[in-house]
Amino acid sequence: MRTVLLLVPVLVCVGLVANGVRLRGRLRRLDTAVASGRPVDPAHVFLVAEGVRLSEAACRAASNHARRERLLALDLIPGDLTVERALDVARMVDTRTYRADRTAAGRGAFQAILVHRVLLDRIGITPREDFDPVELVDITAQLKRYAPDATDLVVVHGLQAARDDAAMRVRVQQRAYACTPASLYMPFAPHIGTAIGSQVSQNLAYVAMLLFWFQPFFVCAGKVPLAPRDLIRSPIVRILGIVLFVIHSVRAGRRAAEAKAAGLPADPVKEDRRRHREETTAWYVARARRVGRLREATSTECPWCGSGHLAVRLRSVDLTMGKPGSFRLDACRRCGHIFLNPALTPDGQDYYERDWRDGFAIEAAEHSRMREAPADRARAELLRPHVTPRAWLDVGAGFGHFCNVARRHWPMTTFGALDVTDAIDEACARGWVEAAYQGELVQVADSIAGRYDVISMFGYLERTRYPSEELDGAVKALPPGGHLMLELPNPSCPAARWMGRYWAGWDVPRRQHYIPVDNLLAALEDRGMRPIVVQFGPAQRPGDVTRALRLLIANLAPKPEPWVHASRAGIGRRVLRAVLLLAAVVPFGLAWGLDRLTRPALARGRRSNTYRVLARKEG
Repeated sequence: MRTVLLLVPVLVCVGLVANGVRLRGRLRRLDTAVASGRPVDPAHVFLVAEGVRLSEAACRAASNHARRERLLALDLIPGDLTVERALDVARMVDTRTYRADRTAAGRGAFQAILVHRVLLDRIGITPREDFDPVELVDITAQLKRYAPDATDLVVVHGLQAARDDAAMRVRVQQRAYACTPASLYMPFAPHIGTAIGSQVSQNLAYVAMLLFWFQPFFVCAGKVPLAPRDLIRSPIVRILGIVLFVIHSVRAGRRAAEAKAAGLPADPVKEDRRRHREETTAWYVARARRVGRLREATSTECPWCGSGHLAVRLRSVDLTMGKPGSFRLDACRRCGHIFLNPALTPDGQDYYERDWRDGFAIEAAEHSRMREAPADRARAELLRPHVTPRAWLDVGAGFGHFCNVARRHWPMTTFGALDVTDAIDEACARGWVEAAYQGELVQVADSIAGRYDVISMFGYLERTRYPSEELDGAVKALPPGGHLMLELPNPSCPAARWMGRYWAGWDVPRRQHYIPVDNLLAALEDRGMRPIVVQFGPAQRPGDVTRALRLLIANLAPKPEPWVHASRAGIGRRVLRAVLLLAAVVPFGLAWGLDRLTRPALARGRRSNTYRVLARKEG
């Protein structure tokens, strides 16, 4: 036990050094805007935070840099930014890949932003003076989405940062890390590790403390384009930083409570979120008694082959979102098809998919979807040796995240998006797709016949009521020689057997059909589609054990979401959830390690939890 405790301060020291190297490298790669005598481009608009001073010379330098680099949005970083805010920039932005990475979250210093007027008009932002830095957090995220490869950061000397306000920094961090709240508490980790290690070795604890206090000198001193105005006193700032963070967090919460009690206007962003939550809660409360009517009659036949030999495969509740209802999955003994029985009605689909990747949960869903960029890149590259797509339609596209990633691999391809929700309108507004269609594929197949030589369905076919009809629609829409790419969960994988209802691939009740690969291949061949690629291992989605543990905690103590009944989201459940999350720190680490160790074995043969098929239409 003593040896394990001794490793804690050692790991803290190693982590501080490695993190310092990483942060310094990011800051060193920042560009600096050079002085320019050219006038400011009339199309360039400056959004400036309250207290920031932007000189005319700084405007000319920033405008010239944006014009030369062909940028639509440029985050301006003051050269005199304080140490902690400079470190915040380095933590949030990977400067090696930020501009080229179309899926990176929009981040910056949140002091001043140069924006092309055309981009402002597309987003609908009205320029004004003295923006709140918290508003600039949301604006920066929007700018990166609407100009994913024309957004960058630059250091501008002559731009004076606002007075350092610990309370404002807390608000900015809370907003920037809204989807990753754990990032707010990462600065506490070295202190906790040092406190634990001091019980075993005080000398190592002192070394860890010194490394933490003097890390800013290593990161920001020397050949770095920033010159923080408080670098000399940064050890004192760091010592007081954690204390000030806690004090201002408590004070901010107290002021918000007092303002609410007095009927005074609260933070606009928080007020909008509160109002949205109340509206969402009212919508679910009004339908709470009608949940039982959202399902059709129980089927006695397999929807794939028509056989009446059925067996119960699984019983589960909605583990992912915690919406009410109990569900059953039946398996056909003849063909192996697994399906939700009874099936959801169209109203039922709307109910259980609402706020899943839109509405109340849109922000978290966007963040989650961006983390699938590696899978999107693999999907886009699957076509590489077989065909160069002229026009590509992604079915079930949502906001068009796949199309946004695939553009980098196929820059000459025209992309279209189809979805049952109006999220595709936002995909068009962002410029991620050229055309958008709302509805199911079978409904628009005739109108788009021959227009797209590649059609893809990722996580779509299993969520439809009638997958066979959607395959018919795809064949009808494709021209001879066109390609159809599909990705579906593999219900025969070992993880589905070992983890039971806690396998994340079930996602009951949003997924209504689980199609074995042999059934899908036979259905494609029956429709004149020749499978040319069947991929298992590379399609494996990592993290089965980790996600199962997360689902277990969510089932025991669900989040207090608008659709969760008050009895399941009371104070007791919230305390239980906090205790479970705290107790699960070590199990989560073990689960992560187990996922890493078992991934090579699960990538062999047909063991992966997901499979992809690429088929060519003959004729």
